[in-house]
Amino acid sequence: MKSWKKALLVVSGLVPLLYLFSRPPDTMLLIYTFFVVVFLFRNKLTALFEHLPGHTSLHLFILFLLSGSLTETLAWIGNFLKGAQEPALFHPQLIPDLILGIGFYGGWAIAWLIAFRWFRFTLLEAFVVTGFQGIFFEQLGTVFVEMLSVFASNPLLSILLGVYVFVVHGSVTGLAFAPLIRRFDVPHRSRHWVRFPVVIALMVSLAFIGTSLINTFALLFGGLPAKRSIVEYPFW
Repeated sequence: MKSWKKALLVVSGLVPLLYLFSRPPDTMLLIYTFFVVVFLFRNKLTALFEHLPGHTSLHLFILFLLSGSLTETLAWIGNFLKGAQEPALFHPQLIPDLILGIGFYGGWAIAWLIAFRWFRFTLLEAFVVTGFQGIFFEQLGTVFVEMLSVFASNPLLSILLGVYVFVVHGSVTGLAFAPLIRRFDVPHRSRHWVRFPVVIALMVSLAFIGTSLINTFALLFGGLPAKRSIVEYPFW
């Protein structure tokens, strides 16, 4: 990577740190900062994973769970700090939220593993397609509807909301892929444009299925706790 591009990337990775000085602090965008760090050290991380036991598919699955757990933790911290009445989380309590995240991000991992059997993606393409998927499907389309509702009166706010969601979602996949994407780059696999709607459909459907399976499995042990105040009952 050229030095000026690397400098721009580093500067962009520092921008989310400014949000920590808002009141209340916004921690969600830090997931992009983590992505930038991993991207800058991706070659060393790739070499590290080549020496770890287990199949590359298992490595990717684990990285998705770690990336997703980090994302949910950052989102939870942000909602906790502002005392959100209805936090945009799987569950207001941190531990149940992380448990449900196993199904959601595990579904994403499986979706990509299926897509990689047929198609090739660059890291940038994976980041972008996941980012756009987030804009249209985050909170079952609530974000996109909100963007449309404010566009006429405040188009800049609408665009910034879309960029925010795009960067967060793209960074989740980027974090998981950065050390491993080269190992999934098989030359004879297709780069047809249909790969983008296919992987979006897989991500949305398998995330829903995965979360439902985790919920069903939890019922065998009495189920997850009822949703309560994130401030009064932060963890369970």
